[in-house]
Amino acid sequence: MRRFPSGFSLIEALVVLAIAGMVLAIVFSIGIRAGDAGFSLGRRALEASDSDISRSDYRVTIQSIALRPANTFVPGDPVTTGDVLRLETEVVMARSTQCALKGWAGILRLEIRDQDGGGSAVVCRAADREAVLFRLPRGRAQFSYSTDGSTWTSSFDNTPTDQQDFGNIRSSNLWVRLRGGPDLDLIARATTGRPDIWARSDES
Repeated sequence: MRRFPSGFSLIEALVVLAIAGMVLAIVFSIGIRAGDAGFSLGRRALEASDSDISRSDYRVTIQSIALRPANTFVPGDPVTTGDVLRLETEVVMARSTQCALKGWAGILRLEIRDQDGGGSAVVCRAADREAVLFRLPRGRAQFSYSTDGSTWTSSFDNTPTDQQDFGNIRSSNLWVRLRGGPDLDLIARATTGRPDIWARSDES
């Protein structure tokens, strides 16, 4: 009776190893792609969260502007000024942001700066504190201003009038728009609030 050799021959062993190698390669390839997809989704989620925080901080900063009616200035009062690349104003922060802590009062500057690697960034500076609100890899950001919410200009200032008139104080508004390509178009409003908060007694 003819006996067959037990075990694998060399060729059979090589075939089994080749098949196993291909199966492992497919499994690892799928795993790597799945891992990359997971990391990519995680990065996108973090970027979306950072963007939401920055947008909220921008709106809070504009809403915190201490906008003074032109006829209520006294010598030494700060003036709000802005152009397409810069906004400098007095604020009292309504809540903590990247720019300043809640309740901080002083001169705050929002500025659009070119970056060394290309693109631009919106930077806020309050006293010695500086933070980047937005990084814009494509396009160029700019500010524009409106006092009625519909007509926009490239500059703004509330330089005091020559004559003070504390008996005729009217509320005023300032809308500040930040545009930076198709993905960034933010509008926020600052207001003087009720006219009576700017009224000053004769003794002041």
